[in-house]
Amino acid sequence: MKTYTQTGTFSIMVMLPCLIISIALLFIVGFEQTITVVIFSFCILALIVCLLIFYKLKIIIDDTHLTFIMGIGLVRKSFLLSDIENCTPVRNSVLNGVGIHMTSSGWLFNVSGLSAIEVSFKNRKAMMNIRIGTDRPDEIAEAVRAKITNVQAGSFYEKSGRQGIFLTVAVMAVVIGILVLIFVSGSRETKAGFSDSSLTISGMYGFSVNYSDIIQADTLQILPGIRTRTNGFSAGNILKGHFKLQDNSKVMLFIRKGTAPYILIKTKETTIYLNSGNPLKTREYYKNIKDRIALDH
Repeated sequence: MKTYTQTGTFSIMVMLPCLIISIALLFIVGFEQTITVVIFSFCILALIVCLLIFYKLKIIIDDTHLTFIMGIGLVRKSFLLSDIENCTPVRNSVLNGVGIHMTSSGWLFNVSGLSAIEVSFKNRKAMMNIRIGTDRPDEIAEAVRAKITNVQAGSFYEKSGRQGIFLTVAVMAVVIGILVLIFVSGSRETKAGFSDSSLTISGMYGFSVNYSDIIQADTLQILPGIRTRTNGFSAGNILKGHFKLQDNSKVMLFIRKGTAPYILIKTKETTIYLNSGNPLKTREYYKNIKDRIALDH
């Protein structure tokens, strides 16, 4: 049995810094906002799974099978040598890159570099060609060809490793699904509720503020210049969460830009800008706030 292992240098160099940055950003923005923690947690989980898959690729050639194992074994596949027609060294294009995906030459399984072996099968209708990345393509191709010229019948069963591929796809699908849900949730209209003692802003980054804590409430026709988002949601003209203005002051925004007026609410702790996509509703919000502040004070 011969074993050939390639380290996924490229994959590690790309994903490890991304993982470290994601973890660092999670601690920088903090754990106060659930939505932020969820986003970063799924990104970190996806990067960890990818690292476990792409940090190395091992090719094993025994008397009956050609097997490759990616990373810790979440993705692995084994082929009977008797089913293989040929194995040749090839070089992938830069566009094909690394990863697990379909190319014009068949499925590609690669963790680093452009070199690979291409395996073709006798039953081409049932099995398409595959390319397996390796830093020793000539040696491996020669070893496989030597085996398939005098292959022995084996008692081993074929392992598809589909559970690893399914796990990877499932993790990616969950991450994409969460991001879609976040976008949909963030794009919804901000709603304000009024109790006897507090104003409640519902939805993403929502919170409550007591009327007794409000030291100023006013309306503006022009929104102050916004410098950057620190921990918030931004999609088109919708801004929600924590932002920094051009004067470096920190504020919370629940606004739809370009739809004046805007309500300015100041407390001892924070400054809030709020409006609705409907100017009439914004004015209704402002009236409710002013009336309840007057009653409270």
